[in-house]
Amino acid sequence: MNYLSQYTIPFSGLKEGKHLFDFKADDRFFTSSEESEIEKGNVDIVIELEKRSTYLGLVFTLKGEVELTCDRCLENYMQPIKSQNNLLVKFSEEEIEEDAEIIYIHPNDHQLEVAHLIYEFIVLSLPIRHLHPNDKNGKSLCNPEMLRKLDEYKSSAKDIEPAEDPRWNELKKIIGN
Repeated sequence: MNYLSQYTIPFSGLKEGKHLFDFKADDRFFTSSEESEIEKGNVDIVIELEKRSTYLGLVFTLKGEVELTCDRCLENYMQPIKSQNNLLVKFSEEEIEEDAEIIYIHPNDHQLEVAHLIYEFIVLSLPIRHLHPNDKNGKSLCNPEMLRKLDEYKSSAKDIEPAEDPRWNELKKIIGN
């Protein structure tokens, strides 16, 4: 049995109204997800499902932390995450292209697989740049040895002269520069 199959919501037997589902994304969740860039983490997920006759409204609330590699010093660190995402599930017998906030399922479906949705919402809650957080004094928690090495090899903007591209010379003559 696939580990991710436990991340399903059986909605067919539920009465109309709101229902809560709790899930946990742990290390095994991330290693079981296809092509996951995250290998370790601990995220609590609460899904509030509002069942109606024509749609399902889902609110995903995520809170926890995942292990990332720092873009600056290349060491691993734990990135806290917290997000809330809304999703609308509509029923349709025709194949309709999914939207960012609306997905379509067949009216005969009786459960919704949410593992891939949980993973996507975790990834979307990550910052674009993965950097160690600063301590309470505002000092970076990156590896100090790596920061010294980076400073050693850093070039100043004064040292770099922009090379002039000769292809633009004719155009500059035309506009008078």
